[in-house]
Amino acid sequence: MATILVKNLPEDLLKELKRLKVELGCRTWAELLAKLVESGREIALSEEKLKDMRTGIQGFLKLKGIVSNKWTSYPTVLEETRRSRDHEAR
Repeated sequence: MATILVKNLPEDLLKELKRLKVELGCRTWAELLAKLVESGREIALSEEKLKDMRTGIQGFLKLKGIVSNKWTSYPTVLEETRRSRDHEAR
């Protein structure tokens, strides 16, 4: 079996490949490469996965709205720094 050496791979791409390897249940990099080639460079998401993603997005948008409504004015850098230091001290 031939060996493939990949150099200068960006860190974010490597993280994404590692995530895909786990998500697709591949034990080796060769298995991942085979699945990616077989998929025709298109990975289909199941309806359940799409539903979970939509639910997560809607939850995030609701949270953004709740947090934004609690602001009395735009926070300053000084206020946020003090708030974060106070939170770390607890």
